[in-house]
Amino acid sequence: MNHKALKLLNDARHILKTLIEAGYEAYMVGGFVRDRLLNRPVQDIDIATSATPADVMRLFPHTVATGLQHGTVTVVISGRGFEVTTFRREGEYTDHRRPDHVEFVDSLQEDLSRRDFTINAMAMDINGDVIDPFGGQADLAEGTLRCVGDAKARFEEDALRMLRCIRFAANYRLQIEPSAWSAIQQLRSSLTAIAMERVRIELAKTVAGADPVRGVELLCDSRLLEHTKVPLDWRPIALIDGAISPLVWINALKRAKLESMSETARWACLFLTGGHTNDEADAIMRKLTFSNEMRTGILRTMTLCNFVQEQLHGQEAGSERIRRTWVDGMIRYGYACAQLVLELRELFAEEPWFAVFAEQAEQWMQRLKVWGPGDLDISGRELSKLAASRGPWIGHLLHMLAVDAGMGDVENQKDALFARAVHYMEMWGLR
Repeated sequence: MNHKALKLLNDARHILKTLIEAGYEAYMVGGFVRDRLLNRPVQDIDIATSATPADVMRLFPHTVATGLQHGTVTVVISGRGFEVTTFRREGEYTDHRRPDHVEFVDSLQEDLSRRDFTINAMAMDINGDVIDPFGGQADLAEGTLRCVGDAKARFEEDALRMLRCIRFAANYRLQIEPSAWSAIQQLRSSLTAIAMERVRIELAKTVAGADPVRGVELLCDSRLLEHTKVPLDWRPIALIDGAISPLVWINALKRAKLESMSETARWACLFLTGGHTNDEADAIMRKLTFSNEMRTGILRTMTLCNFVQEQLHGQEAGSERIRRTWVDGMIRYGYACAQLVLELRELFAEEPWFAVFAEQAEQWMQRLKVWGPGDLDISGRELSKLAASRGPWIGHLLHMLAVDAGMGDVENQKDALFARAVHYMEMWGLR
């Protein structure tokens, strides 16, 4: 365990010790216990206790009342927050999203019984002993994802748990227990009750996880995304007419090595292999409440991929033609975008120029000295003196000069660039 993780655990134990010495029960619960048993990295630790929120706020000097109606207080230690929640039972979930009310109880087992899956319904005491009333350790060992109690009841309580089921099965490489899968088939239409932001968060965790291809495969098989609050029109997940089959899509994702990519590249790959245009991908991401930054990065990556493919598609292009196309694209869309396209290069595997691109593209990128007109030893103002009037030709000319300089066809020096500019303007009939 590294220093950061050890500090996290020691701070959590300090909270447990304080609560126990005050006469209350207290345990580390949920995802921490699961990931600790699997020797996975731990990012945070949640705590369950018999103490009420008022008791917790009295015992610790730095607290935030983050969810008093649900019994949760955040205890802040060394600048990090730990959610401390009172043992509770929950009322009906009439809106399929959250309990109508909660009632504090004094039983850890009753508190654990309200959780979604057995692997999340375990607790650990201050000594590291595991309390596991529903067989979570056995399910982890067997590779099974099982609901606590009746699967249908768990998904009726909160429809988002169906998407969580897909995520955990993919990210932890578990087999969904048959009654849970059957319940998803019966209740998937209730996903319409869930806000699109919550849907996006679960999908993002699935796509960013250890086995995103399996996650996508389960989403296709479950047909959950046909029942979102706002229709997504995301083919081939939603089996829209004219879409490629899910099997063809899954195989394309495997060939592209989706699991080896960064998050932005994974989303771009999902849309590109699914046959979506930029406009269609943009519409899906807006419905899922993607941030503008994330949406723009994905769309720019798709655009550069399409640019390279369209410029070289089907051609027995020599290395200079491939290099010029790549340099042109890098200057248009930038270094960060080019890095993402390199992650996606397996999408070009069927093209006759793929071998050269796969071998040389990264070297060409690292050697590129001119990344745009701003790197040129000449400005648009200076070029405007070559013609009687200004216009869009100046921007186009600057781009052409940047590509030539990036290729090494012209020296990035004012006189040489002026001479090349005059040559282009004569070709275009501007002089």
